[in-house]
Amino acid sequence: MARTADHQQRRAQIIAGVRVVAGESGLGRVTIARTAEAAGVSVGLVQHYYASKEDLLADAFADVRSDVLTRIDAEIARSEKRGARIETMVVDGLSQLLPIGTSRRAEVYLSHAFVGLALEDETLRTQLRDARQQLQDRVSTALANGMTCGEVDADTDTGQAAYGLLALTDGLASHLLLQSGPQLRAWSAAVLCARVGELCPGECSHRLADR
Repeated sequence: MARTADHQQRRAQIIAGVRVVAGESGLGRVTIARTAEAAGVSVGLVQHYYASKEDLLADAFADVRSDVLTRIDAEIARSEKRGARIETMVVDGLSQLLPIGTSRRAEVYLSHAFVGLALEDETLRTQLRDARQQLQDRVSTALANGMTCGEVDADTDTGQAAYGLLALTDGLASHLLLQSGPQLRAWSAAVLCARVGELCPGECSHRLADR
């Protein structure tokens, strides 16, 4: 067990190095040598765990997406705990994909930068598709729950709606990465809230029962 834990710790240390280099210089500047320097390990150690830069980037992308999904799930759990509407849960979850705040901006930058790399690399492209499907499934499930409780119209195609919401959020995130500021952040939040509100026009039956 200790040996496995050590391997996991080493990998985490190396991936943290990737994120440092990418955050400071851009994803295109990530190399095994720069990663080793940022992680405080030898080039040989990085090569021991990763046979190529592509393998290194694939693991880094998986790490970023895991962090994003964990944060989304935590945000949804908080919303559920306070008895929020499905509408609020969807907005709170999708808002985690917008580059608001220093740490979140770095994550969103990496996620979007990986898209460019994925266009040229099948392994990264497959990983990106899987990650997006995970997000889409979460949103679709939330909307289906909203349909059950009455917030979402019964004839809504939840898969299509989830796909559209993620595409909208991706677009807003891209714009905020290029140009940000209080007004643009507020506009982005308003656009997202408005679209989710259109999909959740009803009153939750559970909330009605509690009155």
